Amino acid sequence: MKIIDIIYFAIAAVVSIGFSGHLFHTAGVMPTLIIGLGAFGAGIVFWLLTSFRHPTDPNLLLPPYLFTASLLMLHIIEEYAFDFAGRISRITNGDWSNEQFLLTIGHAFPVLWIFGAYAIARRNPLGGYISSFIFVGMLLGEPTHYLIFPMREAILHGGGYDYFPGMWTALAPMSTGLWGISVVLSEARRDRIGAKKSTSTI
Repeated sequence: MKIIDIIYFAIAAVVSIGFSGHLFHTAGVMPTLIIGLGAFGAGIVFWLLTSFRHPTDPNLLLPPYLFTASLLMLHIIEEYAFDFAGRISRITNGDWSNEQFLLTIGHAFPVLWIFGAYAIARRNPLGGYISSFIFVGMLLGEPTHYLIFPMREAILHGGGYDYFPGMWTALAPMSTGLWGISVVLSEARRDRIGAKKSTSTI
């Protein structure tokens, strides 16, 4: 592994650990497991296995990335409008305020996404890290709005299965996230085939 690769990996690790640590201290264990271990952790593994050494073609990656980031912003707006942080705190005995949610999820994450778009366009490996975080995060995190949060709330507080903030818009970024994952996997497979062919001709 080249020194520059180690630097890129170190940057991704520091960002992931930093955000996850902040989430743990503000939002509690459940959001940290979903976003920290799920989106950041699994996202880094996906990145290392696919586009880490060979960044995906920006012309193919930017469309699903920008669509996913835009739909995710709408999703975050729904969550904020209907007190997602408060409802999460209710089922985790945490103390996540709307202001903390807005600072981390509503402000810090979009800054990361903007940098991600720039990095993708420049074929910088960190663009692959940020896009992997978003794509994998959508696949692992959005189903929790249907399968975990409302069920846990019903078990703890009664009242049956009901609306949980984020439900209305969760499926949209998940679908474009799957699109992005398919693009990255397809390009990674093409790169591996091309590398094998070039090796066999030597």
